[in-house]
Amino acid sequence: MDKMINVLEKKLMPLANKISSSKFLNALGKSFQLLLPVIIIGSFACLGAFIDIPAWTSFIEKIGLATILNTLFFVTMKLIAFYLLLVLPYQYGKELEINQISAVIISVMVFLILTPTELFASIPAEWLGHAGLFGVLFVSLFVCRLMWLCKKKNIYIHMPAGMPKIVEDSFASLVPAFLAALIAVIVATILQQTSFGNYHQLVYSIIQMPLMGLGLSLPAYLLMQIFTTLFMFCGIHGSTVTSLFTPLTMAASSENLAALQAGKELPEIFANTFGIVAQVGGIGCILGFTFMLAFRAKSKRLKAVGKIAVVPAIFGITEPVLFGVPIMLNPFLFIPYIISPIVCTLVSYFSYATGIVPKLTGTEVNWTVPPVISGFLSQGWQTAVLQVVLIVITALIWYPFFKLIDKRTCCEEENVEG
Repeated sequence: MDKMINVLEKKLMPLANKISSSKFLNALGKSFQLLLPVIIIGSFACLGAFIDIPAWTSFIEKIGLATILNTLFFVTMKLIAFYLLLVLPYQYGKELEINQISAVIISVMVFLILTPTELFASIPAEWLGHAGLFGVLFVSLFVCRLMWLCKKKNIYIHMPAGMPKIVEDSFASLVPAFLAALIAVIVATILQQTSFGNYHQLVYSIIQMPLMGLGLSLPAYLLMQIFTTLFMFCGIHGSTVTSLFTPLTMAASSENLAALQAGKELPEIFANTFGIVAQVGGIGCILGFTFMLAFRAKSKRLKAVGKIAVVPAIFGITEPVLFGVPIMLNPFLFIPYIISPIVCTLVSYFSYATGIVPKLTGTEVNWTVPPVISGFLSQGWQTAVLQVVLIVITALIWYPFFKLIDKRTCCEEENVEG
């Protein structure tokens, strides 16, 4: 086991550091965090408008609430790519230390150039929703990198000293804006002559759909959860890994919400909220273990850690246990820490795939919402029960390791006192 931990330190740590230092991934993760209010409002509006309870449906239609909820859903989740277009270039521009406002403006311009319009009057809403998510990613990446390159190579219009900064910034962005527009026009013109017809259809057909098929498969999602847990075990937050999958899981959530709206069968298992069952009780599924520390430990130190950590753990915050026990780089606790999310992911997947538990609606729930409550909000009582079952299973996985580490720590404390 010690040999395995050494390998993780030597091989995994450099990889983890490299991924966690990715400016684009960091910007992408922050962008979706900032969009969480929009996502939550939209997903609950959809749920409220289309939940299959006849009495509720009649009530909201009678008082006019159905129209309001539909409108809220349209201006939030149906336009999620549009919101990302406003936030991601800003965040990525901040990471690259370029003018963030200019990055947003130029990105919007490029996006609109690449988006087909109907008689130059209206923009098809489909490309402003989940189908346009990857289109936004590539536009943001292209524009911000082009601006960064122009700044690095000193390719911009220099203004005389004494000019107001806003004027100086405006002219500094003129060259990359012109280049970005020129490239976008060329790309859009060329793609009009192809079977794809436009940039968004190309990205959606060639990149987004295949990636969703691959990335939202059980092996890929399971691998993501394993790496998330491994990164946390090494002391690097696993959110860096999940940000790679967020555009895919967000698109899956949008598809499920759209299916719910249309009264169709929900198509996707791995909606964005699948993490509430895959990592129930926080990364490593340590909620049961934390309660054991707080209320069953004989070791004074472990009991103290447990009592401090139990409330944060209820809200999915695992760092007090991760660093306090510690679990991080602890060979003895590596087994339950890595196995628990694997078991939870597999049990949850087959529960949804076989229909034992209805699929997640796509309703977004903040990761800090406690288990059972989060399950009920994201799907209903069935997922809440599933979370209880998973907490029991993971507690049983952790139990023998808890007993042994408690015994070992007690011996260490007795030796110190003696």
